[in-house]
Amino acid sequence: MILTPEQKEHATELIEMGNKLEVVRYFQETLNVTAEQALVLAEKLEEELEASPLHEKFKSLQQELLQKPGMNVGRVVGSVFLSLGGIMLFIMAYLIISNNQFAQRAIPVKGKVIGYESYESSNDDGGSTMMYRPTFSYAFAGKTYTHQSSTSSSSPSYDIDEEVDVLVDPQDPQEILIDRFWERWFAPMLLGFMGLMFAGAGYLVYRFAGKQFPASTVSP
Repeated sequence: MILTPEQKEHATELIEMGNKLEVVRYFQETLNVTAEQALVLAEKLEEELEASPLHEKFKSLQQELLQKPGMNVGRVVGSVFLSLGGIMLFIMAYLIISNNQFAQRAIPVKGKVIGYESYESSNDDGGSTMMYRPTFSYAFAGKTYTHQSSTSSSSPSYDIDEEVDVLVDPQDPQEILIDRFWERWFAPMLLGFMGLMFAGAGYLVYRFAGKQFPASTVSP
């Protein structure tokens, strides 16, 4: 089963945060598969991420720093932030390339917004915000399909029955991209911004690292 760039990006974020169970639930809801199939797909994506060169470099850097007889806490923190920023920028680049390749092979059709899925999202202050995820309908090769967006907003971003441009994979008509700026580029832009923030902060911490502490005083 092939994931769209948006689905893969969202699942990757959940895996990076350690929410593997949420990934399984997300796959069940969006792909309409069983729990076993969703678990297999989540494990496959997790293995793919762990096999990436940046992930391996990040892990080896952590081990190298922790095995030293003495360590500079500032540089450890800086290295971790730099690695996280690099991973985010790597995923951003992958999504941009993947989106462009998909758009080149896809066939444009017209679709429309047929409804919204609403749910409550918890806030840091203990409150909640109602979020809205649009559902689209489109026709291809004589068949009608529906697609639920992987992005949500705090207010409906489309009108019901509003017409949208849809890019459809001719080999798998259920794999699509909604040809709107935020649908295609919100995730890469967010990852790029966060990646630059983490990498910049990591560089500053690493460059101006503070006091050197013996390794025995630092918790593993």
